[in-house]
Amino acid sequence: MSKSIAVLKFGGSSVKSIGRMQHVAKIIDQWRQSQLTLVVVSAMGDTTDYLVKLASQCSTEPDRRELDLLLSTGEQVSITLLSMILREMGIPARSFTASQIGIFTESVYSKARIVDIKTDNIMKGFQDHDVLVVAGFQGVTADGDITTLGRGGSDTTAVALAAAVNATTCDIYTDVNGIYTADPNLIPKARLLGQVSYEEVVEMARLGAQVVHPRAVELARQYNVLLRVRNTFKPHCEGTTIDGGENMEIYRSVSGVAIDKDQARVAILDVPDKPGIAGTITQALADNHIVIDMIMQAFHPTIGMNNLTFTVHQSDLNQTIKTLEQLKAQLGAADVLADPDIAKVSIIGAGLAGQPGIAAKLFTTLGSGGVNIKMIASSEMKLTCVVNKADSEKAARLIHDAFELETTPSKGSLTF
Repeated sequence: MSKSIAVLKFGGSSVKSIGRMQHVAKIIDQWRQSQLTLVVVSAMGDTTDYLVKLASQCSTEPDRRELDLLLSTGEQVSITLLSMILREMGIPARSFTASQIGIFTESVYSKARIVDIKTDNIMKGFQDHDVLVVAGFQGVTADGDITTLGRGGSDTTAVALAAAVNATTCDIYTDVNGIYTADPNLIPKARLLGQVSYEEVVEMARLGAQVVHPRAVELARQYNVLLRVRNTFKPHCEGTTIDGGENMEIYRSVSGVAIDKDQARVAILDVPDKPGIAGTITQALADNHIVIDMIMQAFHPTIGMNNLTFTVHQSDLNQTIKTLEQLKAQLGAADVLADPDIAKVSIIGAGLAGQPGIAAKLFTTLGSGGVNIKMIASSEMKLTCVVNKADSEKAARLIHDAFELETTPSKGSLTF
């Protein structure tokens, strides 16, 4: 096979109608002139949300296996329709589900991780077709059960396929020009970033920025796949390049601000202060596939007791409460409390480490703006504050202005 392989991913907004699919097909046609083209697509528009709604009308707590099988049908509609459009244009194309291609995952429903991809069917498909259209977001277990990869899983599918076929680049097409310093829908002054590092994008995505799924970026970093985020409707726009940051502006201390409103805060009160308690709690949550984000063990006025507080995704809140209530008697805890009315507001940047002035400026800015901080967490590339959900957008605007993120920094300058 002499031609290289281009890997393209189109999100739900790019394929939400037949007209948009026809536009996508023209982009694909440009690529396939010079390269074999592997296309990954999401479900059309809000199809996945609609299917979840249907499931909720059938069951208060749908069986996860059945739900995954249902949700996987959204991408099957997209791949077949897009393949039909391509073939109508005279382009040799063929659609594949994840099971037909051979995208194998662990046996975990709704949040499965890819464990292997068989490339034999891909290479066989390219013998007779210029374009292969693959369903994103889904996989299959060794026993043949359909699984889904979680929200944003089509990004992960695309990057995993790029790594499997040794593609150097994966182009993620969406409905925005690229990655901005903040959500431009909330902060019109937000600036488009021409280049950003894998590490920064992982943090942005984990903290609420929804352009690229964090698992996909981590996979790209692991296999050295360069990512390009591009606008489907402005195909000539260069967008944002995501790479190892070798040529990044190291003087840019803060790259952006992100909001995540899909969070909840949970506390288990008056647990014994002794070895093993935190492990028991976190293991019970892990056994239920609940990801803990921020975690804080507060000073307790009673010697020998502690309060443990952490944040989880809103979708995991009910299961988290149920799990902790089951543990409460075993641990001798007093109560389990939940606060669903929170949001995380974070600043992200490769230049945060070792600059105490940044934290001081962040906290002072929020305080002066009347925004109360409920929890704080930091790492080498992020500084996160938990605030009331109603204050989150105001907080983001205050931070964006305070750090002058709409302005391209001058070389040699640090903003803090």
